[in-house]
Amino acid sequence: MVVNKRDGLERQVVFVIDDHPIVSFGLVELVKDVAPHARIRQFSTLKEAARHAVREYPALIISDFHLRDVHPDTFIGLFETLFPAIPVLITSNDDKVMSQLKRHQLDRFIAFSKFTPFPKLIDLIRMGLALANIDVLEIPKQSRGLTHKQIEVLELIGAGHSNKEIAALLGISVETVKGHVKDILERLSAKNRMEASIIYRHKQMQQTRQTEPSLHNI
Repeated sequence: MVVNKRDGLERQVVFVIDDHPIVSFGLVELVKDVAPHARIRQFSTLKEAARHAVREYPALIISDFHLRDVHPDTFIGLFETLFPAIPVLITSNDDKVMSQLKRHQLDRFIAFSKFTPFPKLIDLIRMGLALANIDVLEIPKQSRGLTHKQIEVLELIGAGHSNKEIAALLGISVETVKGHVKDILERLSAKNRMEASIIYRHKQMQQTRQTEPSLHNI
């Protein structure tokens, strides 16, 4: 069974293949943050993913290297056969991955460790999504700064609170919260509350990364 991309058919589907539920859930949440409109499908084996791909073509695959139905030495070969035109992000802590990638010289395969720092992991996922032509959330380079109260509101939005709950937690009126939300959306060029929360989170990660010491300076 070989899955080929259909000409002229654009899809926003991402396959996450991992038999560790916690890892799989974490990867799904990261993709949602970067590409809110992507449709994500989860599988625990390559066989399940390949069967589903016949009905729903994936633009990107994120897969654990050590799947229970795939021998490590045949991993790259199987993905080359089953998904010859699909970018693949591989999670692994095994040197065999890099040696296989070097031997096959395949740029569409990107390997990273499950212990990769969060900001770097986000960058790699964005890279994979870009290779797959999946729409990603654009983070404005510049925006007017937020007030302390607006940051509090935004952090509570990110925690899943409603305007009414935020008002109660901060001791302000619901109308005041709505005013803050409206201004936040304008300042961050966001379409809705959740997008504003994601943009703010990414901007915070970018600032953290910029302040981290470089290995070249150690």
